[in-house]
Amino acid sequence: MNQSEIEVVCGALEEWCRQTRTALDSDDGRDAATVMLGLYKTGHETKDSILAAMRRVNGG
Repeated sequence: MNQSEIEVVCGALEEWCRQTRTALDSDDGRDAATVMLGLYKTGHETKDSILAAMRRVNGG
């Protein structure tokens, strides 16, 4: 991954953690990071796209 790709995923993860009041360094935070990397690799290449997919996955 290059720096801009990392920034997209990290930005989405930080936003998701804020929205869900989840600690980044928790099991749920690490699980979310794993899911978001997978989403990025399957074509969700923006923070908003990743967050929208996470909401669909989590029923929110």
